[in-house]
Amino acid sequence: MTELFEIIGKMPPWFWLAYWFVIGAFVGSFLNVVVYRLPRNCLSINNPKRSFCPSCKKQLKWSDNLPLIGWARLRGKCRFCGVKFGARYPLVELMTAVLFLVSAWGVLYGYGLRNTSGDPGSWLTLLHVLGIIGVLVPWALIDLDLTVIPDSLTLGPLIVFIPFAAHADALQFGLDRNTSHLLFSFLPEWLDSIASVTVAGVGAALVLWLIGKGANVVFRKRVEEIGGEAMGFADVKLMILLGAMLGWPKLLAAFGVAIFAGSVVGGIQLILKKKHGTPFGPYLALGAISAALAMSWLLRVADWYLNLLGGLV
Repeated sequence: MTELFEIIGKMPPWFWLAYWFVIGAFVGSFLNVVVYRLPRNCLSINNPKRSFCPSCKKQLKWSDNLPLIGWARLRGKCRFCGVKFGARYPLVELMTAVLFLVSAWGVLYGYGLRNTSGDPGSWLTLLHVLGIIGVLVPWALIDLDLTVIPDSLTLGPLIVFIPFAAHADALQFGLDRNTSHLLFSFLPEWLDSIASVTVAGVGAALVLWLIGKGANVVFRKRVEEIGGEAMGFADVKLMILLGAMLGWPKLLAAFGVAIFAGSVVGGIQLILKKKHGTPFGPYLALGAISAALAMSWLLRVADWYLNLLGGLV
């Protein structure tokens, strides 16, 4: 096994980056299926095996399902009835492919600063990051479409991510030596890591629930207009999952990115007098993926911002 990883470490970076781009494109194609079928209880993710046209219900050929290529060959239309499929399908495939490529570049090659592709631990960290992307991309899209999230995408992944948290290095990726997600130093590291992410997730869910209840009172009229809660309970459950995925330092960063992105989009909608009330889930997913991939950069931005404020004061 050691010799295998020595060979992997000597392979050119372009090979693995191209490999994970292709794999990401195929995963993105599958995620399109998940986004369409999972919220619809009348459909199964596994049956029918191949994708079908939502209009004429005919199954597409295998070549039509090739990520990016199939959509381009058909010019975004069903070969049978001619209905347009829309551009989101290839965009999700391309976005997932790029995210997988960036993940491989960051984890295995330190964004060009070091080569750790010969380290088995780096591959476990990469699988951890790819798992985050694979869960949160469909989570965000379903929430954006329907504002309803199946528990299988929120609570189900906990079965994987809580045990995976035993690999503490995966959660430390992007953090400096002075910052750790570990909270219980008296425990063995693997158990400390699992306990720490569990506490982080439950604590964050409780805080978000309290914020939502407070917003119901402060923004009562607006909440009545949208006909529900200021903060959906699905977002609260998501915080438990994000805690297990990220640990508390990245979770804080993810929440900060989500608040910033939501404020920017909401402000633009208000200026343009567009309908607002976008679900918070997509912003949380954006923040979590950003923290998983670029925590070191987010820390630099935070330091720059704090120094700027200090200079102004």
